[in-house]
Amino acid sequence: MRSFISRYPVLTLAVIVLSIQFGIVLIAASLMPEGKRLHESPEAHMIFRFRVFWPLVFAVLITYYLEGKQGLYKLFGAYRIWRVPGKWWAFAASWKFLFCYLGWAIADLAGWLPWPGAAQPMFSEGPNGERMHIINLLFGMPFIIGIALVEETTWMKYCATRLQDKYSAFVSCTLTGVIWGLWYLPMLLLGEGVPDGIPWYFFLLSMIGLAILLGWVYNMTHSGLILLIMQLVSNIAFYIMPALPVAHDGDPSWVMVFVWVEVAIAAFVVIRYGPKDMGLGPRPTWTDPKIPDWNPSRKKQGDQQLAAA
Repeated sequence: MRSFISRYPVLTLAVIVLSIQFGIVLIAASLMPEGKRLHESPEAHMIFRFRVFWPLVFAVLITYYLEGKQGLYKLFGAYRIWRVPGKWWAFAASWKFLFCYLGWAIADLAGWLPWPGAAQPMFSEGPNGERMHIINLLFGMPFIIGIALVEETTWMKYCATRLQDKYSAFVSCTLTGVIWGLWYLPMLLLGEGVPDGIPWYFFLLSMIGLAILLGWVYNMTHSGLILLIMQLVSNIAFYIMPALPVAHDGDPSWVMVFVWVEVAIAAFVVIRYGPKDMGLGPRPTWTDPKIPDWNPSRKKQGDQQLAAA
């Protein structure tokens, strides 16, 4: 068992968390009254909430099982890296807004879609008394922060860096994007997690594009903190911008424009920086994560040898 997990740690994690996700979604679906949405069924919604943290839980458990504390240091150590050029902080804080506005501007100028506006009315109630968007955002912030930590640690640190030990950065991030997307797809059974009206294969393509962009940024900066900011912005952006189908009477055209821009820029990154490393230097891997002092035991041995000398 240990040898199999050590040889296939990403496959092991994927099978476990996808099985749990599918099981939770099936149970929640069975509890939902016919014709109702998830939020209209308290029991189903309570079960559904249990899905969120399993990827991180098993990423931590498998890492500790295989490598102990040193493995956990590699899993979380990149969050200590914050001294990166300011352009990366600026990109992390604005990337999804920039991609949307660029795509919508092109679509508007080409006559394909009208400009939808830069932001939704954040401080006004909906026509049927729905809560203000700013209230929804504030109530959702604990979940937004939690899921960002889960996703960046599990998919990019645990999966992508382990895969980069064996495969090129492009292949590693593509496989990571597929697993990440498959984790969301069972939610289609509940009409949650994936915007209504978007084909499942198009959503999966967007997750591959996202993984490639995150992999590029990580390979360039080695900073998990930058990736965490990128994911926070990604989760917050559609609260603010009128991108989702619900803002356009179910029309997914505006969010699909964003996906095309995301995929096009991901393709440019691969071509510009090369599929092998997708960066300017050797890519971080699980065995060489390029985290300062990532091997505390080696540092301790060096200190002991220095003291003895």
